[in-house]
Amino acid sequence: MSLPFTVIGGYLGAGKTSLLNHLLANAGAQRIAVLVNDFGSVNIDVALVRNRDGDTIELSNGCMCCSLADGFSGAIDRLSRRAADFDHVVIEASGVAYPARIAHLGETFGLNLNAIIVMVDAERIKALAADKFVGATIRGQLAQADLLVLNKTDLLDPHDCRNVHGWLLRHNGQTPVIDAVRGQVPLDVMFGAHMTPGVRRAGNPSRFQADHAAGFGTWTLEHEKPVTRAAMGRFAAGLGPDIYRAKGFASLLDEPACRYVYQQVGARWSLEDIKASDATPAISIVVIGRAGATTIAAL
Repeated sequence: MSLPFTVIGGYLGAGKTSLLNHLLANAGAQRIAVLVNDFGSVNIDVALVRNRDGDTIELSNGCMCCSLADGFSGAIDRLSRRAADFDHVVIEASGVAYPARIAHLGETFGLNLNAIIVMVDAERIKALAADKFVGATIRGQLAQADLLVLNKTDLLDPHDCRNVHGWLLRHNGQTPVIDAVRGQVPLDVMFGAHMTPGVRRAGNPSRFQADHAAGFGTWTLEHEKPVTRAAMGRFAAGLGPDIYRAKGFASLLDEPACRYVYQQVGARWSLEDIKASDATPAISIVVIGRAGATTIAAL
């Protein structure tokens, strides 16, 4: 079972439930299996529910929601019997858990970790991180994220929101931070859904074409010739905190017989061999981030 999976972490009340419901309501053609700690906390839209059998809810959009009440291994076992029915797995970590532990467990069952995404309560995060009882847990969750979703930003004025962004930058370095209201994050940002490199265009051998809408920027990078794996590593390292997601295809000079799917969220990136080498252009990558971001590396 080599399904990609995303772990959603974050402290109690940060908005994990809102994010899950948003994903399910906007899954489109994506067939998502969601593993949650307790169905009681998940307000799945009535219009999405087809039927419920024990601790599994079948959804009318082809997705499935499964409880972790009887343990992770039991839920994974149920999922494994239907692995061919899904495109992606989303696992909600407990509000007091370290999401990296859930990620490790998923990998031991053969799932392919896509990203760890941690929800952050914009109003409470600084106070929670300083709390003598839960502060260490909060800081640990933040440190394990590939992407931080700063939720409830509508409850802050612009000055306070910038202040929280600065605090996260000081404590979490280059981890990208995306603002959200009621957990509404585009699926493209969450796990690369529907991100298809653009059509080949005439022009320079290496170029970005940008498109901006609703505070997000999308750049399409195309390069006519293969590059080295080291060059891909430098490209991945050059995507700064204003970049949320990158995905596309790459051919490498080091391995000319292969064609790779490239994926990145935060500092985590990977190349997966798809056994093809004759596609053009050699590099075709979509990058999504904050509109106006200037920290995009070139190949």
